[in-house]
Amino acid sequence: MIQNIIDELKDYKGKTVEFIIDEGRSRKRKEIGVIKEIHRRNFIAQINDINVSFSYADVITKTIIINKL
Repeated sequence: MIQNIIDELKDYKGKTVEFIIDEGRSRKRKEIGVIKEIHRRNFIAQINDINVSFSYADVITKTIIINKL
């Protein structure tokens, strides 16, 4: 399952994508950013000129949703 996510993120690496971030209590935030690095346990995205680290568990639990633009 995680390998499937990593493979999909490799296709998105360096490209502009939309992040839908669940902030809890029915609040969601949409951001546009770029996936910069993919590691074994997490990946790094640049959102608003800030590097943010996400785990693959965030993707599995849908705390973050990544959509191709």
